[in-house]
Amino acid sequence: MTETVPTDDATGKATEATGEASGDVAAMLARCGLPAGPYELAYLSAEYPYLKAGIDMLYAMTGARDADPVLRFRAGVPDAR
Repeated sequence: MTETVPTDDATGKATEATGEASGDVAAMLARCGLPAGPYELAYLSAEYPYLKAGIDMLYAMTGARDADPVLRFRAGVPDAR
């Protein structure tokens, strides 16, 4: 992805969001024990807000919240109807 984090020149919130994303990304990588150089960290920090927004949208779907995920496989005989 080549997009950049949206900026709001009036409030300067993009700088805060980028700095916060950098801290979040660094913490997640450290928790997983994954090393990242400064260029990797900068790239992941720039993309993180977009990925997080997409994941948040998946969790925001109230109709699918209680649905059984397709990834679950139940071995057994289906109920006869």
